[in-house]
Amino acid sequence: MKKNVAALVFGILGAISGLVGAIMWAACARTCAGFSGAMGGGSSVPIGYMLGFIALGGGGAVIGLIGGIQAYGFKRAGLGLSLFALVLEIGDVILEYVFLGGFSFTLFLSTLLSTLMFLLSTCFAARKP
Repeated sequence: MKKNVAALVFGILGAISGLVGAIMWAACARTCAGFSGAMGGGSSVPIGYMLGFIALGGGGAVIGLIGGIQAYGFKRAGLGLSLFALVLEIGDVILEYVFLGGFSFTLFLSTLLSTLMFLLSTCFAARKP
């Protein structure tokens, strides 16, 4: 019986880097707000950004992992879930860009890597057995 190993591997790698990115950015939002408060600015924690990073980055990672597992058995749901995870990760990159006010390759590395892995997972999930 044939299995789609490539979709599963890229789904797992995308999920790992996506979760790392989501945790890093949720912590960064809190740290940046604390630093701003110490410098005399507003000390409120940007809750909307934190929840966005967790929902888009973490949710995309979990959905992408499930999509990779489904695509491993050549199930149709694998392609849809992988594509949805890719859209969530792209949304996470956009949210990070808005939060930071610019682009930083080193800070975006984990999320960009996750986006690339989910793009590859989506491409392999579209294969026929």
